[in-house]
Amino acid sequence: MGKNFNLRRRNLVYAVLIFMLMSIIIVTPAGAARKVTIQAPPVAAALPLLWMKDSGQLDNLVDLEINISSDHQRGLALMARGDIGLLVTGVNVGAKAYNRGIGMKLLNVNTWSVDYLLTSGFQTESWNDLKGKSLVLPLKGGPLDFLARYLLRENGVNPEDVNIIYRPLPGSARYFMAGKVDSIVLPEPLVTISLVKNKEANLSLDIQKEWGKLHDGDWRIPYVGLFVSEKLGGEDPGLVKMINGMYLQGIEWVNNHPVEAVRLAAGYQGFSVPPKLFLESFKRVDLNYYGQSKSKTLIKTYFNEILEMYPDMLGGRLPDEEFYF
Repeated sequence: MGKNFNLRRRNLVYAVLIFMLMSIIIVTPAGAARKVTIQAPPVAAALPLLWMKDSGQLDNLVDLEINISSDHQRGLALMARGDIGLLVTGVNVGAKAYNRGIGMKLLNVNTWSVDYLLTSGFQTESWNDLKGKSLVLPLKGGPLDFLARYLLRENGVNPEDVNIIYRPLPGSARYFMAGKVDSIVLPEPLVTISLVKNKEANLSLDIQKEWGKLHDGDWRIPYVGLFVSEKLGGEDPGLVKMINGMYLQGIEWVNNHPVEAVRLAAGYQGFSVPPKLFLESFKRVDLNYYGQSKSKTLIKTYFNEILEMYPDMLGGRLPDEEFYF
């Protein structure tokens, strides 16, 4: 799935994590299973959690309850109340919540490539081609709005020269599929769905590649992370490390068994994308773990750019080191 490199280094990380997991398993008494509720949207980042539960490897240690929901604000509210232990959401969403006092920490960043510029009825090879065209974005001041405006500006295009229209997802995608707008920036799997349903649609620009042109060739954008509540992390850090380690193993499993992963998703209410299209979308998603140190560096690069344009996306400042579990 997506772009893979540093494989040997990652395998070493996984080997260490597996050793840690076995140590925890050996010292954990039988019958000590703890219920942990997780909320995740119906995206690729949820699939390692489904594998984790389906594999049964944690059954004697933790009782996982997985709720599939795209309502990120509800997820934050549940985490603030201590009603869920883990949440999959945007890295910037988690940082803003943390900066505003919600007790949560980042366990890992897992999704690095997911957004693309689609055009209807024409193919663009540069941002300059969008001058005088309409571009629909889901939320003013959100990640896609930031990326579109940032990339327009850095490529010498005044965003005011583009007719930017705001419509929330998935309505904005339907608007594009109906041919009512010239272009749109979308995440997968909506990219794949839009290409199928709008025969005039073209995949014009890879947002990650465009980002890489401005950041020494490093295309990775820290989109989605797995967060743990302050309550769970404080009460049972060993269990949290075990879950995180299993999640990282789950990433490898999903990348190696995409068909089986899609079948798992089909068994959960909330995954409404047809399995064939969901599977097709994987080729444009980078679901991976690149280590804590590199992840921090990439997060800070991304966040510093955000702070210059939309500081409220992060609650006005970079999160401190306590943001990281």
